[in-house]
Amino acid sequence: MANHKYVVDALEDLIQVARDGQSGYRDGAEHAKDPQLRRFLESVSLARAKFAGDLENYAVRLGKGDVDRSGSMKGAIQRGWTDLKANLGGGDDSILSSMETGDSYAKHRYERYANDNKLPEDVLETIRIQQQTIAATLDRVRAMRQIRKAA
Repeated sequence: MANHKYVVDALEDLIQVARDGQSGYRDGAEHAKDPQLRRFLESVSLARAKFAGDLENYAVRLGKGDVDRSGSMKGAIQRGWTDLKANLGGGDDSILSSMETGDSYAKHRYERYANDNKLPEDVLETIRIQQQTIAATLDRVRAMRQIRKAA
């Protein structure tokens, strides 16, 4: 296993990604017009909050007492862009487009750690499960966009 700092840094990176997803999906839900889409976005936001909480628990177990529970500047900028598009009449498709962009980034960040043999096995298992969920959500968002375009 890698040194303690490396593991905590990896966890903090993914906590930030999960918090960005939580905030992004919550923000998207606030702007969504379609009630079914709103419920979907809210449920994904809650799932991402759980992801962050699970990762935070590992960090605390490793002695990190002051886990940063905020998202990244990149996430804040992405949410601002989503707000702007929604306020300019971009509608639900623009929200889904923003979710797709955010989840593509999240998938990439998780891939960085999913096979990192420097991380403890229990952490890796959690990361892999979360990565699979993010990939499935990304596929669902893409499918929802395609259905909306075809309609």
